[in-house]
Amino acid sequence: MITNRELTRRIWNLSWPTVLLSALEASLGLVDLLMVRSLGSEATAAIGVSRQVTFLVNIIVVALASGLIAVVSQAVGANRWGEAVRALQQAFLLLVLIGLPVGAVGAFFSPRLLEMLNANAATIAHAAPYLQISFLGILFAWACVVGATFLRSVGDAVTPLKVAVGVVGLNVPLNYLLIHGAGFVPALGVPGAAWASVISQMFGAIVILILLKRKVRTHVSRDELVFAKQFSFDWPLIGRILRIGAPMALAGLVRNGSRLVFLTIVGAGAMGMTLHAAVGVGMQVRLLSVLPALAFQVATAALVGQAIGRGDFDEAHRLGRRSVEILSLLMAGVVGLIVFFAHPLAAMLIEDQTVAATGAIVLRWFALAQFFSSLNITLQGALMGAGDTLPNLRYTFFTQWILMLPLAWISSAIMAWQLHGPLLAWTLAPAVLLILITRRFSGEKWKNIRT
Repeated sequence: MITNRELTRRIWNLSWPTVLLSALEASLGLVDLLMVRSLGSEATAAIGVSRQVTFLVNIIVVALASGLIAVVSQAVGANRWGEAVRALQQAFLLLVLIGLPVGAVGAFFSPRLLEMLNANAATIAHAAPYLQISFLGILFAWACVVGATFLRSVGDAVTPLKVAVGVVGLNVPLNYLLIHGAGFVPALGVPGAAWASVISQMFGAIVILILLKRKVRTHVSRDELVFAKQFSFDWPLIGRILRIGAPMALAGLVRNGSRLVFLTIVGAGAMGMTLHAAVGVGMQVRLLSVLPALAFQVATAALVGQAIGRGDFDEAHRLGRRSVEILSLLMAGVVGLIVFFAHPLAAMLIEDQTVAATGAIVLRWFALAQFFSSLNITLQGALMGAGDTLPNLRYTFFTQWILMLPLAWISSAIMAWQLHGPLLAWTLAPAVLLILITRRFSGEKWKNIRT
């Protein structure tokens, strides 16, 4: 039997590059906040609110990535590389088919979406062009996600990291140049941050497509490669990808949709823009704190999928359990750091000191909630690798819409507990979800799922 030490080594070797990659990507959000800080709290709120909209739309690529990682990892575990490459090709076909209209429609309706979130006129003036530009370039970001997912599924987490380093190295100077201007380049303000991201992601998409081509040629025979490159829809294979990925995507839609409603609830209270800006910063910092969990989710899904492809369900279960054990220790340290440094971190990101004080409170609550969420994310990865994604959708709907949002509204609108009440509801939801998803993984049903 494989030892815990060997399990830890496998998990860590696939996780650490993904942690660094995700840290680089999420740091760009903080760079946006830092670089627009001098433009006022409305600019800060614009970045935070706009990103919640794009998170919601990115659920589409989550469906593709979640289904792809299960299908590809199980195919590679069973040494069926041709099937893995064919799945990648189908994912890219769907990406183009869906991404182009989503980008156009999203750009057109951006101002209306911001109005629905109770953003004030000054915030919308910054956020609307930022969001429109982000939508028009969304296909490049999605291509990077799908390409990186395939590489991790086959056990290569270092190549996506190298691409991310290049993207960030281009994005940061472009951010400063386009936001503040220099020489003949005009200062674009908040929209400049969106242009910098789109240009950098376009570069990343081109590079990762080239690297994917090289990777595939080393593992797939000429005949298999010719078949995989046939540009026709393989509906049974697409069905397998979406059958696994759609529940994950819908769970994300349920979760991120609830966050938009949560923003609406806190924005409608007396604290208004103050709480909007504080929560926006809290959600951005949350992205950094969730990075280890997302990395462990991907690693766990890939390793569990490969174990199942080999028919070793005992190893699959031990991999999932070991991932949670390691992550719980890491997240205890991350949460402790955020709680301790909450006030200076909020002051660094928010110009107005009154808003910054509220931001520190938000950060502490979010850190506690993130501990529970992180363990959920890793367990979801184990179930995703097995193709068992539907229960998570039910659990997420219950904890977010039946539990969190009503409690947030009651505490804010009826009990007038406008700050701590919604934040308590925010924290309770992932704690309950952890109980539900742990029960699922401890059972046997997920072992009987067939992709």
